[in-house]
Amino acid sequence: MKFNKISALILSLFLVFVACETEESIDITTPEASFTLLEPAISNINLNYNLPNNEAFTIVWNDQLDSGDSYIVELSPDALFENPTVIGSSSTDRFTMTVAEFNNTLLGAGADAFEPFTVFMRVTAGSITTNSVSFSVSSYSEAIPVITSPDNTFEIVLLETTLNDEAIAVSWEDPDFGENTTVTVNYEIQFAQAGTDFASAVSEIAEGMTYTSTHEAFNEIVLNAGLTAEEAASLDVRIKATIEMDGGNMERYSDPITITVTPFNIELAPVLYIVGAGAVDAGWDWATPVELPLQGTKYSGNINLINDAFRFFTVAEDWGSGLNYPYYEAVGYTIDSNLVNALDGDSNFQFTGTPGEYFIEIDTEAKTITLGPPVVGPNCNFDQLWLVGAGIADAGWAWDTPVALPCTGNGTYSGNVALINDAFRFFNVNGDWGTGTNYPTYEGMGYTIDSNFSNAMDGDSNFSFNGTPGTYFLTVDDINKTITLGPEQLQCEYEQLYLVGAGVVGTGWDWANPAILSCTGAGIYSGEVEFTNDAFRFFTVNGDWGTGTNYPTYENEGYIIDANFSNAMDGDSNFSFDGTPGTYTLTVDTLNLTITLD
Repeated sequence: MKFNKISALILSLFLVFVACETEESIDITTPEASFTLLEPAISNINLNYNLPNNEAFTIVWNDQLDSGDSYIVELSPDALFENPTVIGSSSTDRFTMTVAEFNNTLLGAGADAFEPFTVFMRVTAGSITTNSVSFSVSSYSEAIPVITSPDNTFEIVLLETTLNDEAIAVSWEDPDFGENTTVTVNYEIQFAQAGTDFASAVSEIAEGMTYTSTHEAFNEIVLNAGLTAEEAASLDVRIKATIEMDGGNMERYSDPITITVTPFNIELAPVLYIVGAGAVDAGWDWATPVELPLQGTKYSGNINLINDAFRFFTVAEDWGSGLNYPYYEAVGYTIDSNLVNALDGDSNFQFTGTPGEYFIEIDTEAKTITLGPPVVGPNCNFDQLWLVGAGIADAGWAWDTPVALPCTGNGTYSGNVALINDAFRFFNVNGDWGTGTNYPTYEGMGYTIDSNFSNAMDGDSNFSFNGTPGTYFLTVDDINKTITLGPEQLQCEYEQLYLVGAGVVGTGWDWANPAILSCTGAGIYSGEVEFTNDAFRFFTVNGDWGTGTNYPTYENEGYIIDANFSNAMDGDSNFSFDGTPGTYTLTVDTLNLTITLD
């Protein structure tokens, strides 16, 4: 036992000395000093163009080597830094860039705007370089669109005869966007009178980075931009690029170019004049030209034609304002087969039909030139206009009792109308809601409208009567483009007379479609009636057989009755038409006591 204790003591002392020797022989080292770029807290950056001065990023490094007092920060689109870009320097252990600075740097490094772009950064101090860190960054566009064609030397005279031909083609580039960009950029092309800073620009949507326009479309744009027809003037052109974003749309504008444009006149002349040997009452001088006044979009009137040439003119006594056959052909008119190109050196119109009197109509909307039978009496586009609406005391919003406004002169409709403070509308066809014309339509056609009327602003933009309720004499003048109210004119005892009977074509002995003679003057009823050889009677109230007036009644009142009429001797002593069947202007003059046919 004693031996064992002594042995254990000796072993313990041995181990202590061995351990001490071992400790003295260990080489203890500290970590090697390093130059390290710390990993950033974020790896995806979306630059916000609305906050250009905000901090985009900050990188921090740890320099245990005391590499120097100045550090250089490099950026590269590749991890190997084959062509690094120096983006800044720092005398501290960190580096910061603003949104605007970093965005400019990225675009310079080849980034496409709004597309993710990976960049690598590192820091150098002399020959010593840190590790690199990477970011995925979305930049925004800084460059503006650039118009590449045309340039400031572009000039064009727009022509009415080449309406569908290309007038202008504009192309541009957007440098910050690659061909395969997924960003949606909405482009507009803007036009403005030169020097107005696009204050009242006319904008057109463009598809892609090109825009084309025809003579017809571009002419409308140019006139809307403020240029004057038939005058060469300067027009500014620029591109607007818009990117829609949640934080607010980003808009960029190209530098403008200035081109020279001469638009053509689209305003219709108030009168077309016809001069030429073919228009027998005119001849080739300006003493007695045939005048065709404009009613709405139509020129019309009677004309005596012989087989010779003539031409239309927009300005009296101005030979330079002539419009010949090829002109109307070029702008797309369908021309009556009795009119051809005279091929006389001036390409005038040549009448080839049967000489005589015709009604000629030039419809500028339908683009037609037609010849028809002459019109006897007042010449209007319609026999009457119809007034319907709550503002028309005798009508209301139904077709039971519409108020007729008869044609009483060339292009003029007039008559007494009872008005109250409510809305109404004009119509061209009885019973047809689709033929209505509201307040803005007349306004848009250039009509001067009586101050007692206004836009009803009722969803349909009807007329509203704002004056003192009562009966007024209403006149719609399609030639002078006026709608006027005047004092009631007690011209006739009745607003119109009605003709019913087998002798009136299209009428017969019922009330479905009576012929109407409107009051057209003091005591005068007049209108077109188509007669055939049979009997008829006059009535003062529509639908009331008891208001009829027969032949002997007029005879006994002292009327001189046209020789084409006689007593039908049919038991009711109706009128009988004995003349050549056809359309005539029938006039009943209650003051001079005459019934005449023309």
